[in-house]
Amino acid sequence: MFKKRGKNTNNFVSLHFKLIPMLEKLKQFKENHPFTSLMLIAIAVRIVVVIFVPGFGSNREVQHTTLFIGFLEKMKSILGIGESSGQGLMLLSRALYATVSLFTVSMIYRICDLTSNKQNAWLLALIPTCSIIMPSFGIIENASAFLGLPLLLYGANVVLRQEVLRQNNLTENVHRTSFLIAGIMMGLGISVWYESAFIVLSILILLLVRRNPKGALMTLIGIVIAIIAVGILLWALSVNPLKYIQL
Repeated sequence: MFKKRGKNTNNFVSLHFKLIPMLEKLKQFKENHPFTSLMLIAIAVRIVVVIFVPGFGSNREVQHTTLFIGFLEKMKSILGIGESSGQGLMLLSRALYATVSLFTVSMIYRICDLTSNKQNAWLLALIPTCSIIMPSFGIIENASAFLGLPLLLYGANVVLRQEVLRQNNLTENVHRTSFLIAGIMMGLGISVWYESAFIVLSILILLLVRRNPKGALMTLIGIVIAIIAVGILLWALSVNPLKYIQL
């Protein structure tokens, strides 16, 4: 009996000494490649959830009528997709939600990295990495907000990056077209998630407060271009956007 206990103790000690260098390697990888390590964690979490959690990406209980839902209903009608399309389609839908949420995590990390150090950015981005940011499965209330958020974050990231360069007097790297692209992305975000117009308006005001009227103007032009383009698309699909605008 004593020999068996001694053998188990030796196995435990051996496992303990094997785990220590492994954890050190993981820690070193995380410090050397913070973004890659964060995305690997996010991918692993989403693979598990997509396969084993059917409620992942479900938004029926909390979804209110929005422009995105009107567009989605029209596309389902055109493609002939109904509620009885099977579990395979639902699995594909959850996988698409997970892919979009990976982009959201990426943008959150990049924005935090611009305003802080990589260590703090990694820790802050770890919250949405594990909370999934999904309709009915996290901190986002509906599909429109979920799909509009990464567009807004991308636009905000571009604007913030240009402002950081301008603040550091690296004016040769500041491009007005970047503000135009940011505006287009945020305009698409508004088209998907119309309540986000208040967020975009605050970004424009901040640009004016920071004495960057040209950047604010180019961003506004991009927003208008995106909204007009979406309006033309909805008109071509015979979708009335006014039907879905309600607070």
